[in-house]
Amino acid sequence: MSDQPPPQTITNGFTAACPGVSDELPYDATDDLSDREKSEPHLANTDTAQPPQANDSDLWLAIRSEMQLDHRVAEERVQQEIRWLQAHPEYWARLGPRMQRYLPYLFAQARKRGLPSELALLPVVESALDPYAFSPYGASGLWQFMRPTAKQYGLHMTDSYDGRRDVIAATHAALNFLQDLHTRFDDWQLALAAYNAGGGTVSKALRKSQHRDFFRLRLPRETRAYVPRLLAISAIVANPADYGIALPVVRNVDPLRVLDLASAYDVAVVAKTLDIAASEVYQFNPGLKRSQWSADIPLRLTLPESYPATVEDASVLLASVPEAQRVAWRAIVVEAGDTVSELAAANGLSSQQLKSFNKLNSDVLQIGQSLRVPSTSSFSLPHVFGTKSYTVRPGDSLWSIARQSDTSIDRIARLNRIGRRDLLRVGQTMRLPLPPAFAAQLSDAPSKIRKIQYKVRKGDSLSRIAKKFRIRVDDITQWNEISPQRYLQPGQALTLFVDVVGG
Repeated sequence: MSDQPPPQTITNGFTAACPGVSDELPYDATDDLSDREKSEPHLANTDTAQPPQANDSDLWLAIRSEMQLDHRVAEERVQQEIRWLQAHPEYWARLGPRMQRYLPYLFAQARKRGLPSELALLPVVESALDPYAFSPYGASGLWQFMRPTAKQYGLHMTDSYDGRRDVIAATHAALNFLQDLHTRFDDWQLALAAYNAGGGTVSKALRKSQHRDFFRLRLPRETRAYVPRLLAISAIVANPADYGIALPVVRNVDPLRVLDLASAYDVAVVAKTLDIAASEVYQFNPGLKRSQWSADIPLRLTLPESYPATVEDASVLLASVPEAQRVAWRAIVVEAGDTVSELAAANGLSSQQLKSFNKLNSDVLQIGQSLRVPSTSSFSLPHVFGTKSYTVRPGDSLWSIARQSDTSIDRIARLNRIGRRDLLRVGQTMRLPLPPAFAAQLSDAPSKIRKIQYKVRKGDSLSRIAKKFRIRVDDITQWNEISPQRYLQPGQALTLFVDVVGG
């Protein structure tokens, strides 16, 4: 989308290059969708599409009835994308579960504003309808917002919450953004090109051309592929039989059941009160980065369609929880002179527990830094961390074991009195830290690791890249088998494994 850096070539998406997320999930294989790399918005409707009869049970019929754009199916670039989709029929089937989860809501929001229904398909191009989609240059969420644009359109990003991943908040912001671009360019294809490449890029192309036709403008390669990609998907949705494609069954029933929370709640409290798994709470509330709704983020809970009771019943159950028992964590702010040991003692914790709960790698604190401590009125804490044994398997490394165990390489190395670079033997027995039951119960949103291909830019260094993606320099050098003393070259490709939840 706008303010996005130059694209890089991706080979696992459509035939045309596009920048984006890699949906490889080496550590969290909960989703089996292929990636639909980062692209940016554009719309189109087919003149030959015939308005179908109303049928509330079929979302595709509803979408066709609200299409407004010319899909430009005679254009070779659109035909190229259509051919790719025809050659990969499994693409639609694999997207089916996410389409059912999000498309009814996206379509309802576009229709409510009188916008072309093709806009509801834009996140298919942007993110493969994955709220955890993450690009090498920092775009995130269904709509792939970059941070500056996200802030401009009112999305909050804190240590606890990322509004770009909040399906409701991000959809509201994205449609506002698209409407603003349409007002600026008075043309949906140009507006979508601007969503992808930036308004300034499109304006410059218009100034250099005597035409306003998107297909006749000199635009970045990724943008030239991006708009046709959405047009191709829209054309197929309009007339799937014409292209020999069977669309997945998607019911026109919004599975996002939303209720307002009366106050801050912990995920564990919500899950226990409503008798659902905490994993489901995170799954349907992807904006959460920590295990708690707090006053500085939207107090909004989304429940799955499968939840057996009504939203009203859920609200009553949550309201019945005494307010003192709704929050498992409370925040403390570091003041001048505070130390880890003093703050830990004042809150009934060991220094190790305080650092673990706040993912601190050292005893260094910053004035004004927010830390969280358990609400001991509701939970009891063990005083020590235990350990468990682990037998090294083929292919294991300290890095992979640390990731799987939600701990650090340094901690494992210290516990087993080995070096960070020591080779492990298959069958070797190691000790791994076992967090207290409290920490396990109230852990933050589960990590979602994405493998991305990052292209080094001018001025980049290993430390700068590590800081940007909140990873370690040692990990970058290990993943890419390079020396930490080696200078990076602009254009050099690096493989990174990024936690898109905590980042």
